[in-house]
Amino acid sequence: MIIRVEPKSWDMYTVQMFFKQKQPHAEDSDVRQYLTDNHLEPRRQSDVELEGEMFEVLSFGGCYLGRQRMQAIANIQKGFVQRELLAEEIVVMLTTGTKTEAHRVAAATNDADLEKAVELLVEQLNNDSSFETDAEGQKQVVLNAEDVQARFLGLP
Repeated sequence: MIIRVEPKSWDMYTVQMFFKQKQPHAEDSDVRQYLTDNHLEPRRQSDVELEGEMFEVLSFGGCYLGRQRMQAIANIQKGFVQRELLAEEIVVMLTTGTKTEAHRVAAATNDADLEKAVELLVEQLNNDSSFETDAEGQKQVVLNAEDVQARFLGLP
């Protein structure tokens, strides 16, 4: 999901949420569920094509959503981004670098089982200590490769 905030008039703004129609982002269903659970109805709903892709666009008044709800939606997105970052880094630690027993086992594991193993590791490692913020304010994964590999080898 992409969020665009546009000024409307003095001290007012519109929040537009763009949901890909063909290949939804991972967080889309959770954001939609949040909107439903909180009885948040868009002011307008439309379909639009951007860069060759179709999106459903939900438009809300900024005051209607408010800071607390916008923060809740941002936290949903943040959680998915963190999990994606962790998954990418875990795959790198299991498949590249100095060859270890974990590398050998990962190479011999079919893609579906490796994906499940990575999901389990993401659940185990998804906490604040697995991330740092760099000088530009971007999140970075900070994991110990040996620990990740040992956890992988210890999975059932």
